[in-house]
Parts: sequence; structure tokens; C-alpha cells
Amino acid sequence: MPTTRPSAPAPRQTLDAMGVTPLEERAYRLLLRHDGLPPAEIARRLDLTPRRAAAVLRALGERGMVSHTPDRPPRYFAAPPDVAVEALIAASQRDEERRQQRARAAIATLGAAGVGAVVRDERLVEILGPSATAQLFVHMHRTVREELLSLTRRPMLISNIAEPDHLLFDALSRGVRCRALIDSDLLSMPGWTEHMRDNAARGEECRIAASLPFKLVIADRRMAIIPLDLERPDGPVLLVRPSSLLDALCEIFDMLWRAATPYTVAHDEDAGTRDALLSLLTSGLNDKAIQLELGISHRTLARRISGLMKELGAATRCQLGFLAAQRSAVR
Repeated sequence: MPTTRPSAPAPRQTLDAMGVTPLEERAYRLLLRHDGLPPAEIARRLDLTPRRAAAVLRALGERGMVSHTPDRPPRYFAAPPDVAVEALIAASQRDEERRQQRARAAIATLGAAGVGAVVRDERLVEILGPSATAQLFVHMHRTVREELLSLTRRPMLISNIAEPDHLLFDALSRGVRCRALIDSDLLSMPGWTEHMRDNAARGEECRIAASLPFKLVIADRRMAIIPLDLERPDGPVLLVRPSSLLDALCEIFDMLWRAATPYTVAHDEDAGTRDALLSLLTSGLNDKAIQLELGISHRTLARRISGLMKELGAATRCQLGFLAAQRSAVR
């Protein structure tokens, strides 16, 4: 008597508890195995109509599980599993916070009806964990209206320094003034000079500080976040709301900004212009980094530095840096 071979079990769904549908998880798993697929290929491999595939990809993008290139057609990439799960956890926490806010609003309404007064929660500072910090960091960039300030130093949490900073670029495109103070120690980090140049080309104002005491992000001078333990990238972060403490942090940023060296990008073909070289010399870059930035040889750089020393009356490289910084401050 012939026997029927049991069919292979369907892949176990592991993300359904966090609101991800089986079809969305299939698409995510596909992109984990095959980077850079266009929508048509994703639809073909999942046996979906283009419209249905677009809806699935849109849902995954809103959950922070996939990203895509600006090409037409775009190519899709899966976020690393740990990043995707963190994004799902953050979304779940947001839903829970909304439920709690509705509950508090109901309590406040009942309290006002009973006693005519409600005491509001006006916390000026708060300690945040990694998930809440990541959520707030994105929120600050998406809601900032006028000004975004940052102090940037090691350790860096950027997994790929070559990845475009889309949150920053979106803020700049809305007309937000973005100012970044960079610790000079980062200039030796591979790819960091290119990262600064790309951001500056998009409109970010950047200056180099000899040393920064801590990391900081301030949005519209109404909210700030500060990592409390630089030895622990996933450590606690202090959220500061409008207060004298926030005013002091803004003043510290302004003082550091005034003392820092402007970083400029040369836009013309002859990138080794006098002003560009002066800016790079005062930014703390070493000769090799300056050569790469200007696209010139070691001999050409040495000749131009020698010419600047004669022009400014500097006897040593150290004196040249001091005189160049003075001239930069005057400008």
C-alpha cells in the first residue's frame, strides 16, 4: 500500500509576537539571504503581485527592518537582525506608552471632575535605556525645526561610517541649521574625513575641537541627551528638558564652538587653494589626511605649506598652525 510522504514543515515564524506578519517575515528573511534585490525580483521570489510586494516592503520599512537605495527602481537591504529586533521592541514600547498615556489622560479627566485640579508630571531629567534612547534620537532628528547641535567623540556607534546619515540629511533638507563639534581624535578614524566632507557638502556646519569632555545632542535648545558612561556604548543616557541645566549645556556648546576650528570643504577643481589648506591645517589633520582631502602629492603639499609659512611669517609648523588659527578666527 503506497504511503504518503509528509510535507516539509513551514519555516517557523519567530517575529509574530512583535506584530510582524508571516508574509513580512518571509520577505525579511529573503533580504537577509539576498542583499540588494529590486521590488520586481522580491515579488517574483515571493510569488506576489507588485502592489502586494510594495505594501509588504513599505510595512517593513516603517518597522525599521529594511532600507532601500534612492535608485529607480530601488534596491532593498535587510537591517541586521539585532538592529531589526531593537526597532520592533522600540515600536512595541511606543505602542505601550501610547496606551499608558491614554490611561493617564482618562485618570486626569476623572480627577479633574472630582477635585478640580490635577498634578502634572514635570520631570526635568530622565534616565533612558538603549531602546528608548534610539527611539528618542530618531524622534529628535525628525521633529527638530530650527537647530540641531552635537558634540561628537569616541566611542562611535556607527556600524558603517560610509553609510549616508539620512536622519541628518532629512533635517538639513527641511532648513534646520545643523552644527557638529568633532573631537580631533576622530580624524584618525578611517573614513571619518570623508564622512565629515559629505555632511559638510550637504550643509552641516562642522568644527574641530582639540578635545571634547562628553557627547551631546541638543534639539531646538528644548531637549538634550547625554551618554552618562562613555565606556559603555549601551549605557544609560540622560534626557534633559527645558531647565537651567539645559541652558548650561547650550552655553557650554556655544563656548566650545567659538573656540573650535572651522572645517571647510573645497568645492573647486583646484582643491589645494590657500583658504582650504589653511582650514585643514587648523583642523588638526595630519599631512597624509590633508593630501587625501586635497588630492595632491606629498611634495606639492610641502611646497604649499612652505609658501604659507613665508606668507604668514612663520618659522615653524607649530607657529604656522597658530597663525592660521588666528586668521581663521578673524574670518
